[in-house]
Amino acid sequence: MAKITLASVLLPLFKRNLFLGKLHSFMYYAWDSRLKKVIPSSPINSRCTRIHVSVSISYVILQILLIRTSPIALSDKVFPATLTWMYIACTVIGVEWCADTASIQLMNLIYKTEESEELASGAWQSIIFQKIIQLTYFLMDLSCHFVFPPAMAFLLMLLPCQLPFLGSVILPGCEFTRSPFPSHVYLNLVVKVVLILFEFSQIFRNLITGMHYGMYIVIAGILHLWEASSKIVGSPGFSKNYRQLQVLEAVVNGALRDKLFPSFLVLCPFMQIMATYASVKFHDGMPATYLIFVVLLSVEGVILNGLYSTAAAVIYRKSDAYLKAAKGVVLIKLDKKVLKSYTPLRVRFGSNFMDRLTPLVLQEFIAMQTINLLLLT
Repeated sequence: MAKITLASVLLPLFKRNLFLGKLHSFMYYAWDSRLKKVIPSSPINSRCTRIHVSVSISYVILQILLIRTSPIALSDKVFPATLTWMYIACTVIGVEWCADTASIQLMNLIYKTEESEELASGAWQSIIFQKIIQLTYFLMDLSCHFVFPPAMAFLLMLLPCQLPFLGSVILPGCEFTRSPFPSHVYLNLVVKVVLILFEFSQIFRNLITGMHYGMYIVIAGILHLWEASSKIVGSPGFSKNYRQLQVLEAVVNGALRDKLFPSFLVLCPFMQIMATYASVKFHDGMPATYLIFVVLLSVEGVILNGLYSTAAAVIYRKSDAYLKAAKGVVLIKLDKKVLKSYTPLRVRFGSNFMDRLTPLVLQEFIAMQTINLLLLT
C-alpha cells in the first residue's frame, strides 16, 4: 500500500479552497502552480479582500443588533443566534489586512510536495486513523463548499424574512421591516434576488476563510507537527534531529500563538456549546431544517475540538516521554548537554500551552457550560 501523508491528503482540498478564495477575491493567499507553494495574492485581490473583510465585520455587527432588538420569542432567536455565531467565528478568525508571512511559511511546510524517506509512527501508521483524517476533511470541505451555501440560498427563497438576514428589515411584508421600497411585485423580486446573492456571497466567503484559517492552518499545522514529531519520538534511542522538531515547533507557534489559535480556542468551543444547547433545549419546537443545521454544527464542533486538542496533547505527552527516556540511554557527555537543551514540544496560545490533560479539561468545560445553560433557561 502506498504511503499516505498528511500533505497528500490535504493538498487537493487545500488548493481547491485557495482557488475558490482567489476566484472570488476572498483571501490574501494564492497557490503558485509553477513554484508549487503558497504566495501572497495579487495587489488587486488583496484590496478586494480588505473590502470583503470590512463588509463581513459590518454585517456581523448588524446581525447582532437585529437579533438583540427583535421582539420575537427566545426559542425563535436560537437558530439566528447560532448561525450568527458561525458568522462571527469565521469573520474573527479571518480578520487580516494583508498576507501573514508566518502563515505562509507554515503552509509551505505543511503542503510541500517533496517525499520524505522517514515514515511516521504511532497513530499515523494506522489505516483507521488515516481514514478518519481523510473523512473529516472531506466532509468539512463538502459541507462548506457544496452544502451550506446552496442550502442557505434555498432557505432564503422559502423564508426571505428570516432573522438574522438582511431581508428581515428590507423586504416589504416582513413583520419587522423598515423597508424603503414600495410594495411592487417586480421591484420586490429584484430586491429578493439581490439579497439572496448577497447572503450567498457572505456565507460562501465566511466558510472559505473559516476553512482556510481553521482547518488548513490551525488544525493542519498541529497535525503536521504531530506527524513530523512521530518520526523521531516514536523511535527508540536518542536523535539529534529533535532540534529540527524544535524549529518546526517555533514555526507553528509563530503562526498560531498570538491570534489564530487563541481565537480558535474561544470560538470553536462556544460554537459547540451554543449548537448543543439549541439542539437539546429547542429540538421539539424547531423546524426540521433548523434542527439539522444546529445538530450538524454541534457534531462538527465535537470533532474539531477533539481533533486539535488531542493532537496537541499527544505532541506534548510523547515528546516529554521521549526526552525522559533518552536520559537513561545517553552516555556521551556532549550528547547529555545537547539533551538538556531539548524541551517537550508545546502548541502554545498566548503564554500558555496545550498539555496532556487539555482535551479532558476542554470537553469538561463545554459539557458544564452546556448543562448550566440548560438548567438556567
